[in-house]
Amino acid sequence: MTDHYAADIKAIEALIDTMFRSITWSPQAAPDWDGFAAPCLDEALLIPASRPAKPTTVQPFVAMMQKQRDDGNLVDFEEHTIGHHVRVFGNTAIAMSSFATRINKGDERRGVNAFMLVKTEDRWRIAAMCWDNESADHALPADLA
Repeated sequence: MTDHYAADIKAIEALIDTMFRSITWSPQAAPDWDGFAAPCLDEALLIPASRPAKPTTVQPFVAMMQKQRDDGNLVDFEEHTIGHHVRVFGNTAIAMSSFATRINKGDERRGVNAFMLVKTEDRWRIAAMCWDNESADHALPADLA
């Protein structure tokens, strides 16, 4: 990391942390879907961990998650970041962020999100995001654990 990009790296880390806080909910507290969508470009691609890969955009993803909440399948969803690794060059950046998730008060699971970001109108926006979950075959990288 160079000092030249230090402010950009901090801004990207804060953006990702805020996004994760927005998607957390419980029976007493609703998710902040606007807060989840705000850092994303309108047509940002989201590619969940399930395979085969099925890219989607923010609004269909939000609708799918909200439906699971409404149907009672996801009563409680907690997610937070563990660590970040961000690289910036000019108005482009990539970020790897590890996360911990707890669904319906179950066991904590971890994984990694990969973000492609672009700086536009003096702020960072997510152009694409994909993620995968930790497993016996794929442990979190040491620099993100």
